[in-house]
Amino acid sequence: MGMAKLNVWISGMDDPCSVDSRTWYVTIFDCDGHVLEWCKKRYIVMPAKCGHLEVEVPPGCYYIKAVWSYRPIVGGYRCNHFTDAAIVQACCDQTACVKLFNPTIHRCGTIFVKAITDMIRDKTIKPEIVKQIETAIAAGLANVPKPQKQFELAYMDEIEKLVLEQEAKVDPKNPG
Repeated sequence: MGMAKLNVWISGMDDPCSVDSRTWYVTIFDCDGHVLEWCKKRYIVMPAKCGHLEVEVPPGCYYIKAVWSYRPIVGGYRCNHFTDAAIVQACCDQTACVKLFNPTIHRCGTIFVKAITDMIRDKTIKPEIVKQIETAIAAGLANVPKPQKQFELAYMDEIEKLVLEQEAKVDPKNPG
């Protein structure tokens, strides 16, 4: 039995089929949410130059994320951008390829607003608070360029509608 190899690739922003050219910093977590530690090595903030990292790991199941632009601040750090996460099963003497999607801030902001809106439906937050949050996020997003491809965002309204229709079929007494 031997080590597994991971090839981690980071997509271009809002472009899942490309590879980003900047340096990213990849962290590999175990299934308990801790940074992987093995043989006195921590698999944390490993540079992925030109959007790629190849690393040997012991066989196992891992949760992987990446970030660019760590900037130290007093009491912690501030980072500019996170990828989506991936879960991978790394097997003995095999190579596993992982692609991390690099979303735009528009997608992150839009998904956040939708989550807050769902909190209104669940009555866990007051509507006037949500309006303040939506206004603040919209003002922030107005200052950055919109994504060209609108990957995922272009279909969010349709997806939401179809999910609500499916839920209504399962429980007709609770249409939303």
